Amino acid sequence: MQNKKRFKLVTNFGIVSRFVLPVSLTIAIVISLIFTGLISINPAHFTHTNKSTTRSTAENSTITARTISDIYSPTQVLQTDASQAQKLLYDNKVNVINEVQKSMRQWQFTKTSKVTRLSAQAYAQLLQQANMLLLNYPDLLAGSLFNTVYQQKIKFDRKLEFNRILIPTKNPKHIYLLNDSQFSVQALNVTPRGLKKLLKKINQASGKVPVSERLYEKNVLLTYTQGVTLKQYSYLLNKQTANSLVKGLLNNGGLSSVKTKKQTNRTVYEDGNFRRMTVFSKSGVVSYQNFDGSRDATGYSKILRNAYTDLVSIGVPLDNMRFFETNEDATNFVYRTYVEGFPIFNQTRYGSVQLNYDTQGNTQMRFSLYSLQVPLPNNKPTVTLMSSDAVLARLVAHGIAIKNIQDMQVGYRWTTNSSSNMVIDLKPVWYIEINDEWLRLDQWLTKNNN
Repeated sequence: MQNKKRFKLVTNFGIVSRFVLPVSLTIAIVISLIFTGLISINPAHFTHTNKSTTRSTAENSTITARTISDIYSPTQVLQTDASQAQKLLYDNKVNVINEVQKSMRQWQFTKTSKVTRLSAQAYAQLLQQANMLLLNYPDLLAGSLFNTVYQQKIKFDRKLEFNRILIPTKNPKHIYLLNDSQFSVQALNVTPRGLKKLLKKINQASGKVPVSERLYEKNVLLTYTQGVTLKQYSYLLNKQTANSLVKGLLNNGGLSSVKTKKQTNRTVYEDGNFRRMTVFSKSGVVSYQNFDGSRDATGYSKILRNAYTDLVSIGVPLDNMRFFETNEDATNFVYRTYVEGFPIFNQTRYGSVQLNYDTQGNTQMRFSLYSLQVPLPNNKPTVTLMSSDAVLARLVAHGIAIKNIQDMQVGYRWTTNSSSNMVIDLKPVWYIEINDEWLRLDQWLTKNNN
């Protein structure tokens, strides 16, 4: 949700399926496990991120920690040429976003100007400016996180928020932090060392999808002018045990004082210190609640940093996890896993991880025991999605006003593989956000028929 925002899971693994896996799938799984180490070094579909220290879980597997710069990285890079044609860049071998970030960390930034507010028309024209790169975030970030992600020391107004970075590519003296919800621009003086080298590298990206940033009413939407053709993927699943989570989330790592209650389709764990964890056996969804009232933060920057700390504390793999959205009051945060630069939906009802904070300082987290482990080869055909104009036309034809569309994204739908509940399939689908709810295009069309 751009204007208002700050702006079925697989069945339980249990015993591996009662049915024998097809020979081809079994071989694929074995091969993929052999190459797990190679994938972590140069992933085919996952993005390469900054790695910090590692730690071992109860299953003796190793989880690589992700830095705050990884979690709050941009999720899209757009390039606009001299004729104002825009393209979304991605590559399954070279992480375009990572290349831009590495380069920007070497740039020299100096003093900033005052924030400028533009008219809606002027802001829309800025987004179509020729000869530029545009780094997009799904939702607004605090200005101070620019310093964290790009290793700078700029003095920002503590209220500054942005969701785009505009980088002119012709001898730039400034870059610009943009805020869609306010149509505001913060200019930064810059000496962009190695910009030509960076542009040469990202121009070699294998994926260049024609797109256009357009303003509809008060919402800026990234539109795919000719549709988009994407691969389907299959992944072997990783499942964490409840005990490994209990050690990290309850009783400061101890198990002795944790009380366990088994109920229908769920198990509840309590530590007597205002903390409770519920694991739903069928879906693998976990709900964690901390009622000690200790989470007190003022200022959006501090809240985002606290959310990152809580995200890491869960103990789930954070590979390719990115900040996806928050609500207007910054009390609800969603983080999603990305593949090839596109978000995964349907992993849980809430996104990959959802964090909630109330006014009393209590915390609630929702996440899944399941995560992607290694990609598996498949023979599924590519999927071509219709253009954004065609999507909007279908929505309007079903009585949905464009002004009510907060956001629309191409994403991957998480579904269980028909041959094995050890494997999930990812299929590209259009997702639309209306009234703060993300649904597939077909779901909105069906919903509006009733």
